[in-house]
Amino acid sequence: MISKSCDRCERVIEVPDDKAGTKVDCPYCGDVNTMPASAGAGTDPAARKHDRAAAAGFPPDSGPETQVMLVRPALVRSRPIRFILVLIIGLTGLVLGLIHLVSAQAVPLWVAVMAALVFVACAGAMAWWWIQSLSAALEVTNKRTVARRGLLSRSTSEVVHDNIRNVQIEQSFWQRVWNVGSIGISSSGQDGIEIQMEHVPQPRRVKEIIDLYRPLD
Repeated sequence: MISKSCDRCERVIEVPDDKAGTKVDCPYCGDVNTMPASAGAGTDPAARKHDRAAAAGFPPDSGPETQVMLVRPALVRSRPIRFILVLIIGLTGLVLGLIHLVSAQAVPLWVAVMAALVFVACAGAMAWWWIQSLSAALEVTNKRTVARRGLLSRSTSEVVHDNIRNVQIEQSFWQRVWNVGSIGISSSGQDGIEIQMEHVPQPRRVKEIIDLYRPLD
């Protein structure tokens, strides 16, 4: 058996020898802990594997769970043409409405009413996109990646980095131009993709950071 004090609650975790060097959940507080590679590796720094994350300037792979990055879907870059069109149409409606208030003869009432409705519709579309961006997030810690969705209701899906089998990135031509894309993460324990996030800014950078905490050596 291999034992280790939990990084968060400091209670002793015991696992079989075949779990040496892997990450396991603390049965008491749920924190993810990296077990020593052997019975004496927990106190011998020379026996630990090379920490690629720490070498790259990120939080170390071992120790308490720490947030490395929090990514939300891109608001503008995910739909640049639609965003610009909606912005221009909405501003046009606002300007026409203001002109009617200043001079009713310059812009008829029915035109001002239509312009106001167009402005409200455009503002509603942009507000909806903003809410969609706020309601989803991809959190990468030094131990796991967690996808969170929802504002009032909340759903989460997570994968421990030691269990990640594949990280998929999909980008169309224009998404590559704007540096956004979708990212999918699957673990060795599941057949399908467990975490799927659309409109992620700099998806390859996100994958590079996740790879720092995966057992790729």
